[in-house]
Amino acid sequence: MQQFAHLVLIMGAALAGGLLASRLNMPGSVIIGAMLGVIVLKLCLAAPLALPRQWSLFIQIVVGATVGSRFSMDMLQQLRHYAMPILISALVLILVGSIMAVIFTRFWGIDPGTAFISTSPGAMTAMTGMAGGLNVDIFLVLTFHITRVILVILLAPAIMRISRLFL
Repeated sequence: MQQFAHLVLIMGAALAGGLLASRLNMPGSVIIGAMLGVIVLKLCLAAPLALPRQWSLFIQIVVGATVGSRFSMDMLQQLRHYAMPILISALVLILVGSIMAVIFTRFWGIDPGTAFISTSPGAMTAMTGMAGGLNVDIFLVLTFHITRVILVILLAPAIMRISRLFL
C-alpha cells in the first residue's frame, strides 16, 4: 500500500511540475518540469520516494514509442541530402564525448558507462531511458543532460547572434 501511495505522490508531483512548466512555456518543459516537481516533493517530504523498478521497462517502451513515432518519410529525404554533415557532426560529437568520458573516469572516478552515456549526444529522454537499461547512474546522466540542455537554451540566442556576424 505504501508503494502505491508513493507512486501516486510521485506521479502527481510529476504531472503538476510538467503541466506548470509547459504552461510557463519553459524549453524542455514537460520532462524538466516533471523532474523538478518530483525533486520539490522529495525535498519537502525528506522521504526516500522512488518509482517501483517495474516501471523502468514501461517507461523505456514509452520513450522508444515517442521517439519512433516522430519518424517520417521527410526525414529520409533530408537524410539523403544532409547525410555527410549529419554523419560528420554525429561522429565528432561521439568522439569528443568519448574523450570527455575517459577524462571524467580517470580524474573524477565516474564509472565508464555512466561517463559515456552522460557525455554522449542525444535526446535527454532517450539517453536517460537507455541509462535505465544499462545499469548506470541515471541521476548523474540526467544531471549532465539537463545541464547541457539548459546551457544550450541559455546560450543559443547569443551564439546565433554572434555567428551571424561572421557567417
